[in-house]
Amino acid sequence: MNDKNKYFDRKSQESFIDIFLKEDIKKGENFKRHWHEHLQIYYFVDGIAYLECGLSNFKVVSGNIAIANSNELHYLESLSDNLKFYTIRIEPSFLFSNQVDLLQTKYLAPITLNRIVFKNLIQNDSFILKYIKDILDEYDNKEIGYELSIKANIYQFIVFLLRNHVDKIFSEEEFIERKYSLEKFESVFDLIEEKYMDKITLKELADNMNLSTHHFCRTFKQITGKTTTDYINGVRLDKAIYYLKQTDLNMTEIAMRCGFDSINYFSRLFKKNYDISPTKYRHEHRDACSILLKNNNE
Repeated sequence: MNDKNKYFDRKSQESFIDIFLKEDIKKGENFKRHWHEHLQIYYFVDGIAYLECGLSNFKVVSGNIAIANSNELHYLESLSDNLKFYTIRIEPSFLFSNQVDLLQTKYLAPITLNRIVFKNLIQNDSFILKYIKDILDEYDNKEIGYELSIKANIYQFIVFLLRNHVDKIFSEEEFIERKYSLEKFESVFDLIEEKYMDKITLKELADNMNLSTHHFCRTFKQITGKTTTDYINGVRLDKAIYYLKQTDLNMTEIAMRCGFDSINYFSRLFKKNYDISPTKYRHEHRDACSILLKNNNE
């Protein structure tokens, strides 16, 4: 598994917008929690996934549209082998003009700064779906003037979001505090990724931030929507998925490598999160993994 930074900056072939199709994320695989300064739109075409955006979490299915707001920690995990979705990432500079005007100050800057926060999940909205499909069609066909058409559709898309799907509007002070907390806790996320196989104490994490344990736990849950224990276990289960699919380690060895003291606790937690035992999960995915490894070696 390749580690990714929590701050995500994907270099685009286009300078103004980034659109790509993902259909290689199988059941149990995921994008790690990360954040970026772009407004990011997911359009789900097939399959089922679990998505976390900020403090919200939900299952998404075909036809759903999800929005990861600027500077919002988010995470996606596939719940099926046929997951297929488009991602649209919009560069702030694409929306801004060289000369600052009232519209930029009143609407675009607050969206980019995540002071205007949109609802994360949009279902059964034909207008939103039409904007998304028009953007994808223009980007795919690239006929003359397609950039202008995409920009027009994005502006209309944002207007519709502002009128129908705003979740919250933060003050400048609230925004600064939220972004500061996210950036400050990045070292904690890195520490958990590095030491997931070891015993990680709340005191160790709190000391890393020069905070009391109580203050650390409260702030951590405000940022991630999870208790520290649940977050750490989520990282460990993610690692377990890799070991189950890619190695021949037995269940005890996997549990120990992923930081679980007890094979029984590991099994209970795995089944609670994935509705399947780790043994059965390995059995269902072993054949597919063996074929994939064989093809890669040929």
